[in-house]
Amino acid sequence: MKPETLKSILEDPMLSPQSREKLEALYANISAKEFSDVLGADGHQYVEFVQEGGGVWGSALVGYLYGLEIFGIRFLKVAGTSAGAINTMLIAACKTKEEAKSGIIREILLNWNFADFMDGKPYVKKTIRAMLKNKNFLKINIYISIAVLVFFGILAFVFPTKAIWETKILFAVPLLLVIIGAAYLAKLYADLKKGNSGLNPGTTFLNRMKEVLEGFGIKTVAQLNEKFIQSGKSLNLDYRYGNGTEYYDIALKSIEEIRENNKKHIDEIRYRIFFDSTVNNEYYKKDPFYLLKSEYIVVTTDINAKIKVELPTMANLYWSEEELKHISPAEFVRASMSVPFFFEPMQKRINKEDDSVKYAWKFWMNTKEESINPVGVFIDGGSISNFPMDLFHTADIFYPRMPLFGVQLTSDADILSEKGKTSEEILESPLTYAGNIIDTLRGFNDKTFLTKHTFYHLFSIQTVNCGTSSWLNFFMKREEKEELFNRGFQAALDFLNNFDWEKYKCERMMLSMKEKKILKEEDTPTVG
Repeated sequence: MKPETLKSILEDPMLSPQSREKLEALYANISAKEFSDVLGADGHQYVEFVQEGGGVWGSALVGYLYGLEIFGIRFLKVAGTSAGAINTMLIAACKTKEEAKSGIIREILLNWNFADFMDGKPYVKKTIRAMLKNKNFLKINIYISIAVLVFFGILAFVFPTKAIWETKILFAVPLLLVIIGAAYLAKLYADLKKGNSGLNPGTTFLNRMKEVLEGFGIKTVAQLNEKFIQSGKSLNLDYRYGNGTEYYDIALKSIEEIRENNKKHIDEIRYRIFFDSTVNNEYYKKDPFYLLKSEYIVVTTDINAKIKVELPTMANLYWSEEELKHISPAEFVRASMSVPFFFEPMQKRINKEDDSVKYAWKFWMNTKEESINPVGVFIDGGSISNFPMDLFHTADIFYPRMPLFGVQLTSDADILSEKGKTSEEILESPLTYAGNIIDTLRGFNDKTFLTKHTFYHLFSIQTVNCGTSSWLNFFMKREEKEELFNRGFQAALDFLNNFDWEKYKCERMMLSMKEKKILKEEDTPTVG
């Protein structure tokens, strides 16, 4: 980063004093670093990027994005769930891949009134607002109701009444409270049932997202795919060390170095097979961009098929090729952010007669035409995969050309709960027991992948602490959004300051060799 660029960024009114101080302290070190070997003509360095879902915490993701972009980081592959899906879609849709996106995305999200997306009944919005203002709202109201019922119940028996009507009043007051409570719950249940088990239709969000994408000239999935998805030499990128055989030569040299440094732990037979196949790989020898591709992926969950759905990769399970020429990619985001009960699940009727749909069901699900589901029912992708780092992981890696970055979102409450509990706390009641079971199952795929591949936690992932804010606070003020933005920005600076590209490449290749059983996992001092 040039000094004049730094000066301009430091004048950004949205940056907090802490953000400016950290940027000034770290910019020299970060500016001198390498983060990728895939470069644009303007020197920008390209990475893969995965963003975790987190409701209205999306402002923190934008701050993180801003921190990466000011140091010349650009994105070849992007993926996300829920809030991460919104950012993913905006990154893919706005401007060109060479241009910074965070400035535009920041203005969009900070100017959105999230409360508008709660487009259900007014009493629902009021109740949720009261619950967000007071975390003990339900508990307090339950205690008050019980106290009133007990008080009048006791009073009805101990208070000496002279007339029947006095007795009736004493019994009528608690009975009236019970009737009001039952009526409220009955209405809530009726509205949930009428709204397909969702308090908010989600139509307002869908329309707003469509408007934003149309402002970028993107009206259909086909248009976005044509704009963002490219491969090989059509990406117009360069390999850091040259576009001839340099990538191939460096890969062979680096693989041999790993063998030399880990001789005691190498399975020589497997290594020789692997190395011979590498030496004879004419594709990479002739083209350093072989199999390199730009893509965007939004994750949702189909509770009818009971699967994690990657869009647009698996879109033909639900939309025909012809439909994708007419529908907005905003529908993918709407599917991804369908928080159960808060928003109605998104539904998509499936045309079983279409050839592209039939082929997709055979390819992805091994399902015959007569067994294709009649409809897809989508809920929040976070119910299965809130942080889909596995999307861009491959065991069959030739040699790392660019890194995979990931950003997670947490809060003070989440950090406290993750410290571990005693068995007494977990089994305190059937409700706490059920809650811990649900927490374990939610995002199980992500946790399993990251536990198996600890490499990513060590080299790729940064967590943004969103403090005391709630991820469901749709009444968040602009000042709160700006605070989240700064938290994300500072986390990005910390990550870039600590990132070591050369070490990343070495350890990533060792991970690949472990997965091929070339390196003996049980006795190598490398990460998983």
